Amino acid sequence: MKASISADAMTNELTITIQDVDWEKNCRASFYAGEVQVRELLQVIGQALTVELLSRKDVTAPRVKEGEPTYYRKEATPGHYQTLYGEVVVRRHLYQSSAGGETVCPLEQNCQLSFGSATPLLAEVVSFKLASQTAGEVEQDLAKCQGLALSDTYLRALGEQVGQLAVEKAEGWQLCGPALTAPVATIATGVDGTTMPIVNEAYKEAMCGTIAVYDTQGTRLHTEYLGSMPEAGKATFAARVTTRMAQVLARYPTARHVCLGDGAKWNWDFFAAHYPSALWVLDFYHAATHLHTAAELIFGAGVNAEAYYDHWRTTLLDAPNGVAALLRSLIYYRNRAALPPRTVKALETELNYFRTHTAEMQYADFRAAKLPIGSGVTEAGCKELIKARFCRSGMRWKRATGAPLLQLRAIRLSQHWDSFWAKVMRYAA
Repeated sequence: MKASISADAMTNELTITIQDVDWEKNCRASFYAGEVQVRELLQVIGQALTVELLSRKDVTAPRVKEGEPTYYRKEATPGHYQTLYGEVVVRRHLYQSSAGGETVCPLEQNCQLSFGSATPLLAEVVSFKLASQTAGEVEQDLAKCQGLALSDTYLRALGEQVGQLAVEKAEGWQLCGPALTAPVATIATGVDGTTMPIVNEAYKEAMCGTIAVYDTQGTRLHTEYLGSMPEAGKATFAARVTTRMAQVLARYPTARHVCLGDGAKWNWDFFAAHYPSALWVLDFYHAATHLHTAAELIFGAGVNAEAYYDHWRTTLLDAPNGVAALLRSLIYYRNRAALPPRTVKALETELNYFRTHTAEMQYADFRAAKLPIGSGVTEAGCKELIKARFCRSGMRWKRATGAPLLQLRAIRLSQHWDSFWAKVMRYAA
């Protein structure tokens, strides 16, 4: 099949003629077969229209200026381009200086072909899909849905190009998410780590950060995800979170800032270094886990331990300064002569946990103020951002190739994609 196009500028009409198609035969076939034929027709039309768009961007002037040298037109030659409708071939002019050397292609510049042979729309679609699927899955997806024959190697390289741009602009571009349905009253920062497989290094800790915004009733309005490949010291991750947090805090200057974390020392050291004036909240479910451990140390596993746990969990959650009452109870049982020395030592560890985080366990006050008390958003982020994409069967990653994909996935999960691609087209393509 072949399509030809005729445009009438006076009437704003576009006429597309398709040759070598037996439409009557197609209508007599099954409906499914007809649908397949329609898809093929749309592909032919898409190719023809894309060729027209590309051709309109060509330059035919005898010479062009590219900075200091003047470039002179060469004979038109075929250019092969990958589009969302398949490969197209367009004759375009290249230009070269009188000294020879590098050639320039005005058509490619004017069409913003910054990702090799791929058109911008194909580059966007492929990189968007790669944020959730493997290159092999994207290859099958495009072959089935679009009729495209693109190798997983080509797709992976294309995605890495786009992802590398996302990495380079991560701190400079302020991306926007969907419009919020209510004013922002609270901003919650969460950080956590989870392992991923690294080539020749087994599993190493990658980092996930979340920035969640809440309304006055404590309803979460939106969550942004930030990630970083495993690294010593976590400096890249820290810089990424603090840079983005500065932008978000500036956008909502009257919102309360809450830092949510579990008991990991790095989390609290990070909060202390960068957000000492924020309200710190220890994840309630981690606190409850330590309470359960303490209950079983005192009573052993069984009904008594569960009753103790249920009572003090409710107290910790609902009673003002419930952690102080819990500490008094734990001290009482620690001092009982009936507990063996090893149990006393273990119980002292749990006591120190509650002592250390007393200020971050004022859950009744936090709930009354409609503040989040759980770091589940961040823990779920670890699973969605990292585990679901980077820890599938047989996967092993290099930091250099994993970082671009991780950045693309964070942009997609944060619902920042349209904002990101608009900036690609405006500033980078």
